[in-house]
Amino acid sequence: MSNHIICFSPSGATLGQRILAVEDVLAADWELTQCFGADHESLSDWTKRVFQPGNNLIFIGAAGIAVRAIAPYVSAKQSDPAVVVMDEKANWCIPILSGHLGGANLLANKLAKMTGAQAAITTATDVRGVWAVDSWAKQERLTVVNPSGIKEISAGLLQGQTKKLFSEFPISGKLPEGLVFSDAASCDIYIGIHRLTDRKQEPLYLIPAALIAGIGCRKGAQREQLDALFEEVLEQNNVWQQAVQKICSIDLKKEEPGLLLFCAEHGILLETYDAETLRNLDGEFTASAFVSQVTGVDNVCERSAMAGSQNGKILISKMAKNGVTAAFVLDEVKISF
Repeated sequence: MSNHIICFSPSGATLGQRILAVEDVLAADWELTQCFGADHESLSDWTKRVFQPGNNLIFIGAAGIAVRAIAPYVSAKQSDPAVVVMDEKANWCIPILSGHLGGANLLANKLAKMTGAQAAITTATDVRGVWAVDSWAKQERLTVVNPSGIKEISAGLLQGQTKKLFSEFPISGKLPEGLVFSDAASCDIYIGIHRLTDRKQEPLYLIPAALIAGIGCRKGAQREQLDALFEEVLEQNNVWQQAVQKICSIDLKKEEPGLLLFCAEHGILLETYDAETLRNLDGEFTASAFVSQVTGVDNVCERSAMAGSQNGKILISKMAKNGVTAAFVLDEVKISF
């Protein structure tokens, strides 16, 4: 994820610098581009470069400029970045794309508080004070696996219907109006890391990044070998790939081409640890004399997954296939209303 502001006048640049100065509000690194004067990046080039999933874009200028700039790239609500427009005097702050899933509404409200602007929020759930499942999912860092189901949840709540929610993890706070807890078999919204296999109609799946995958492999292991075991373990355990927050291994593998390609193609962060760190972990692990002889530690996959967690426990113990091993640790999950 990256964050970008573009302005089209000196007054817009002044507002942009003012926004950048409030570090604790936006809590991320931002890039300010001045699209005026000499030797500046063109608006079309800038938009093509930054219009990427997960990004935040702020246009300081006319809404029409922003609409025309992003129009060729708008694709789908689950992947479009958050786009907010502000006038250069900070009278208005308008989310124009990805208000909920992308977080544009949340960003607009933050910017309004920072600058004294009026946030112009137009999404129906926000206007009518109804809980928005996609906005909440963004806030709680839950991945929406099947975003087509958002419309049914929101439309039902707007019509006064009750929607049922099930969670594999504890949830703190008061349930929003219109929601009730239920079992997995009858829920409309399912929060967890598992796929349901016995439902005719799928619930809306909200997936926390709760899993750390530990991977071990022989030297020269190919991406296809890693893929095969990774996907097999997930499928056998009915676990969503979106639940995997990172992949961990021993530092002997930090330059392993197949492992690096595997992580890059899945878009998952790789973390590695030295043998001493892994050896010193407390717990029961599946030991291998061969692995110990090669790496200096009796188990790579389970130990590295535990090393990458904050307060986790092994959910799926070591599995092996074609020179690759994998294990999964379930980390602590905190969800609140």
